[in-house]
Formats: sequence, C-alpha cells, structure tokens
Amino acid sequence: MSKLIIERASEKPNTLGAIGSVENVVRGIVPETLKNRRFSASEMRYGFELGSPQGIRNMGECIAMNGLLYSSRTDATRKERDPLMWGPEFVTSGIFLVPNTCEPNLKISYCSLDKNLSIREIYKKIYKITGAPFAIAGCAELAQLRSQAITYSPVENESIFSNPKKYFCDDESVERDTSIALVGVVSDFSDAGNPAINEKLRTVLYYNPFNRQSAKLVSHTHAATLTNPILNIGEIHPHHVKSVVHLMDDSLVRYIKAEVFVIADIENYENKFPPS
Repeated sequence: MSKLIIERASEKPNTLGAIGSVENVVRGIVPETLKNRRFSASEMRYGFELGSPQGIRNMGECIAMNGLLYSSRTDATRKERDPLMWGPEFVTSGIFLVPNTCEPNLKISYCSLDKNLSIREIYKKIYKITGAPFAIAGCAELAQLRSQAITYSPVENESIFSNPKKYFCDDESVERDTSIALVGVVSDFSDAGNPAINEKLRTVLYYNPFNRQSAKLVSHTHAATLTNPILNIGEIHPHHVKSVVHLMDDSLVRYIKAEVFVIADIENYENKFPPS
C-alpha cells in the first residue's frame, strides 16, 4: 500500500471548537477568564495547542485524546523531572478541540517502506479531496520526525518568537523511526471560498517560523511520541506516551492511519464546558 487511501466515512457537517486562541500563546497572554478555569478532557474527542494538568506557569505543548490531556513540562524543574504531564483536567490559554459530537468525514491510511510522504504532501492530498479546512487525528510511524517544543510557559505578555532563547531553549529535534499520535488542523488561507471559516481558524493557525510552510497551505500539528508502534489512537494510554511536541510538516511518514473532520464551523467552547 504505497498509495494514500482516502475513504468517505460520514457526510455530517462538523462544528469544531476553541478555547482561547493561539494568538494568546504567541503573545504570552492569559485572559482573566482563563486564569482560574479548569476544563475536562473528557468533554472533547481530540484537542491540541497549549495546556497543563497543573497550572498556568507550567503550560506546554499539549494533545488531548481518550479523556486525558498530555503536555510537556515548562516549569523550572522540567529537566529534573519527568518532562511529560498528563491528567483528566487542564488549564489553557489556547486550545483547539474536536467535540465528542463530531464524526469523521474521511478515513485515511498509507504505508510504504520505500517511499515516504511528508506530512505536508499528505495534507495537500486530503485538502484536494475536502476543498475545505479540516482537522486530523490518528497514529503514524515516521521515518523522520522534525519537531520543536516550547520550554517556558508563555504567560508574561511578550512574544515567544521575539524571545526564542527564553521560550525555545532546546534545539529542534530530528529523530528517525518514531511512533506518534497526532492531532492537527489544516487550511488554505488563499482559498477565496472559505473566508469566514479561515478567519475563525486564526484561533489555531498561524505562520510558525520554525515550520517552513508555504504562504498557501497552513498547518498546525502536535504529536505525542510513543514508546512503541500503535495502530489505533483509541488504544493509547499514559504508559505509551513519552513526550508532546510541535510536529513540523516536512516530517516523513512511513505509515499513517487517521480520521479527518471537515470543518463546517467553529464555536467558542469556553462556556460550553461544565464547571470543573
């Protein structure tokens, strides 16, 4: 199976959600409404962006799946303790989510030992089918993983990209033969047919200077690196997860199995979650 297989699964229009915004993350802002709020990961099917099961001073790259949020540690002890945190509740200044009510519109799979597609190439092929923004979640085996991770919680009202030595102390990582779970969002900001959705997608999509993206197709993807290959994201438990990183879309895929959710609309979910 050296060809990307894309199968129709559902025609249901999906309304996805956001709490806060990636703009808060980039600018180091925690809105007053989010400083003391905790949310339950069980209220979403998938999610990713910035969060922590602990507090706002320890928010890092995060991914939510199977009722738990996993995140990278960013407090002063991050190199002295297990870098991975996980739990059923979390704080955030910006997270994008796939609600439990959503159904995958497409299912994709790919496997090749000799031809490795990049994440970017896979996203282009999916977008050609959807013709609209989409979220993706699943498992993959990467021939090469290029990633970066924030190392200091962005809560001090300053740009993380203007202060890279503070917020990205570690060099980007390049690893071979890595198993991951991934959650991401993709859109074409030059597509005149989706202006309203693309404007709402600014809560999660931005031009990351580390990601080497074109000005056209924009993606934002996080990955949980795994201890061993797992085919189905629903089978992942805490003992399988090693770290959470920002996945760059020139990473090379040997195998992937994922669900695709075409985005019909996006709602603010800050007040849709029950108090936690």
